[in-house]
Amino acid sequence: MTTAVSKHLFFLGLGGIGMSALARHLARRGHVVGGYDLTPSSLLDALQNEGMHVTHSPRPEDLPPWADGTTEELTVVWTPAIPRDFPLMTHFAQMGITPVKRAALLGAITRGKPTLAVAGTHGKTTTSSWIAAMMNAGEEGCHAFLGGIDSRTGTNYLSRNGARWHVVEADEFDRSFHHLEPTCAAITNLEPDHLDIYGTPEAFRAAFEQFGRQVKDTLLLPAELAWAATAGGPAIERFAVLEHGQSVPDDVHHVAHLTEGQEDVKFQVGEVHFSARPALPGRHNVANALVAAALAIHAGARPKQVARAVAEFRGVHRRMDVHLDTPDAVYIDDYAHHPTELEALLSAVRERWPHRHITLVFQPHLYSRTRDFGEEFARVLGLADRLLLLPIYPAREAPIPGVDAQWLFDNISSPHKHLSTSDSIFGDLKACSADVLVTAGAGDIDRLVPQALQHMQRRRT
Repeated sequence: MTTAVSKHLFFLGLGGIGMSALARHLARRGHVVGGYDLTPSSLLDALQNEGMHVTHSPRPEDLPPWADGTTEELTVVWTPAIPRDFPLMTHFAQMGITPVKRAALLGAITRGKPTLAVAGTHGKTTTSSWIAAMMNAGEEGCHAFLGGIDSRTGTNYLSRNGARWHVVEADEFDRSFHHLEPTCAAITNLEPDHLDIYGTPEAFRAAFEQFGRQVKDTLLLPAELAWAATAGGPAIERFAVLEHGQSVPDDVHHVAHLTEGQEDVKFQVGEVHFSARPALPGRHNVANALVAAALAIHAGARPKQVARAVAEFRGVHRRMDVHLDTPDAVYIDDYAHHPTELEALLSAVRERWPHRHITLVFQPHLYSRTRDFGEEFARVLGLADRLLLLPIYPAREAPIPGVDAQWLFDNISSPHKHLSTSDSIFGDLKACSADVLVTAGAGDIDRLVPQALQHMQRRRT
């Protein structure tokens, strides 16, 4: 079904990263845009300053006059974070308006247009933001809908008049990426997640296979990922990060060769060769940079601008966000909420600050994810020198009997672990005198960042 985009659009959940990027894109193109969100934020303040109507009221009588129209005059966009029985949802239903999902709107905006998409369990936001940096280093630029705030530009939406290419995240949650038909795409990695939606790892993989069939031209895949190419499907290109001295397998098209010590990484993207040291630490970010370079070059980016962006890209807010880096105290905040992401984060921190003592504050996200990956979480959380574990952030879920922070805590073998809360966390940190502090999670742990930074800054004195 094709999603129509009316002159007026009202977003339910406007403050979401993905929602606000779409709102900015449409407002820039002359649409009248506004929306509701429960919680005030600096992002919503920015949208209001850009001319959008922002409300925190769930009452229909507080809607702007233009949002009281017919189906032809108004498109309502919603996120599953807003329940179906929410008062404004009920109001619009009574008006005969069927809200469309964010993913459907993104699909409508990009359909039939040159599009680069990044899918995968991990790395989507960093990789797509890196692509945008590479594309915007050239004259044409791109239209980029990012799943985070780019550290350099301070925004989740980048656009340039006359740009042809669109850069998007292909989000697997709720099968959102099935609304996309990109020109070229990559699957960065494929590990089961969102089993509350998919039920089984097999169904999760099948959803990615369906997405792969929707790619028009070229699909990039990890060298080790088993994949059955289909007749009439996209061309398959493989990528790999190889250690120094490893030979390139015959079926691998794009390679990042790690060199000994702290030397530059040698990139081979098809027939293009260049060397650069990725600004972001960790082997996983070498892979992200490689995928970004391959897709950007597919879209016509020049090798010199790609190499420069590999070295200059500063990352995305809450993706290994370094707030403090001194000989006496280090503080990093990250969005990691899956065991593999946490392990990559801790590995990158140890790589950048070797021989330092790491204190990890982790907030589990979703009861179902904690249950489904309990054993993996317990192992990875034990890798920190000290762990402070917060209660599970439920998001959209009801509690699952027997699955809570205490259950996870009891399965972690590390002797240096503490159960904490948002109220007690800073007293606990003061008692343990953190050296390198890492906060991680996809819930509301980011609200602790300003106070955590102040705590670590005071530690220096």
